[in-house]
Amino acid sequence: MRKVLLLFFLLFSLIASAESNVIKQFLSDFTAIGGKVIMLEEYGDQYVRVQLNDSTTMEVFECPANLCDKMFVVTTICAPHCSSCARVYNLLGEYLFPLEPPFTSVFPLATIDKETGRIEWKDNDNWEY
Repeated sequence: MRKVLLLFFLLFSLIASAESNVIKQFLSDFTAIGGKVIMLEEYGDQYVRVQLNDSTTMEVFECPANLCDKMFVVTTICAPHCSSCARVYNLLGEYLFPLEPPFTSVFPLATIDKETGRIEWKDNDNWEY
């Protein structure tokens, strides 16, 4: 858990220094300091889904400049059941507010629609003891 929190702080401190494409700048800065990012999916300059380690994936959607100046970040951790958290940041990497699922769930699972930036939630509570 500490590694994931460290990655969050690292992610947004690096984003604060980026001047052009925020997502691509983060990826290049993160790998330059020894991080291992595996690109899973990319959609233009506004969306990327990467694997940070064996159990953590991160999706980042940068809102088009003419619409807003925000980034939506969904982090999903699987250990062994997957659960997501979604947050909104400005383009300087400053945390603005969390995004909550529209239902109550122990293990909410979220993903970002890469074309619209809409966060889609589903309940991942289907598991047995």
